[in-house]
Amino acid sequence: MIVKSKNVRASQVSRKKASSSLGSHFKYIQYRERDPLLESKEDRRVFNKEYDHVDRRAAHDQVMQGAPAGDIYYHRMILSPAADEPVDDLRHWTRQIMADLEERRGQDLEWYAAQHRNTDDPHVHVVVRGTGTNRETGREEPVHLTREDFKAMRESGREHSEYEHYHLVQEKLRELDERDTVPQEILPQEREYVPDHER
Repeated sequence: MIVKSKNVRASQVSRKKASSSLGSHFKYIQYRERDPLLESKEDRRVFNKEYDHVDRRAAHDQVMQGAPAGDIYYHRMILSPAADEPVDDLRHWTRQIMADLEERRGQDLEWYAAQHRNTDDPHVHVVVRGTGTNRETGREEPVHLTREDFKAMRESGREHSEYEHYHLVQEKLRELDERDTVPQEILPQEREYVPDHER
């Protein structure tokens, strides 16, 4: 899986600018040009860990609510399965990856996402609030995603894809090719028909 990430920091951007940028981002991920053969309007709806349909304005307000616990307003990520990691249900796949991340960090995260299948590489745009809740203390704390977190997410993405099945099928096909030693049937040469009177 490929993970791309960018965070928006309070030390670099004003709250007003961060909020405006987030609003534009949500609008982009929901309404960017669709391929009607691959995507419906319903496919493009913003979703989170609980709901398939979340109003993008409500998602924006939840991410921007209150002052951030640390320096980060929010993280913007793209999750994209690799070519050998087929994924049928991008929503379910994203939920599994994010649940693994929460478990790893010991935090409840607030995140919202939208899937895109309008390119050769299906992917999911995810926005994660920069403040999470510690599962043990119940306190709000910063969400700082580390290199190790991203490595774990890549492993999680592969684990929850059809990677194993894909490679099992490929291996079986290779084995069948190698075992296929049946000689090609040699057909007798075709003879041209010549009438008796012309012989």
